[in-house]
Amino acid sequence: MKRLLLLSLIFLYFFFISIFPVKAVTEFEMYLTDFYQKQESASAILKEIERDLKNGSRKNVCAKQKKAAKYGIEATKSLIKAFKISGSTTQMENIQSGLNKWKELRDYC
Repeated sequence: MKRLLLLSLIFLYFFFISIFPVKAVTEFEMYLTDFYQKQESASAILKEIERDLKNGSRKNVCAKQKKAAKYGIEATKSLIKAFKISGSTTQMENIQSGLNKWKELRDYC
């Protein structure tokens, strides 16, 4: 009976350990991952717009452009936060310029 109780406790211990993830991601990595994901989404939408325009379709182009710009702006803001966390300011001017381009793209429609 003691053996069964001990085995049950060991099983429960390992079960609960396995369902709680270890927080190994730093805040810097979180912002950088967010940047890459949103930048990828924005790029995919822009490629879709390009494909649609090449095929002669202007359907929902403006809405898609605004959505891509939204992702681009959010991505760039995440990148700025990541750079601030790392203490790097070397590319901040270029990043801010990129943010302004995304805002222009959003406001163009």
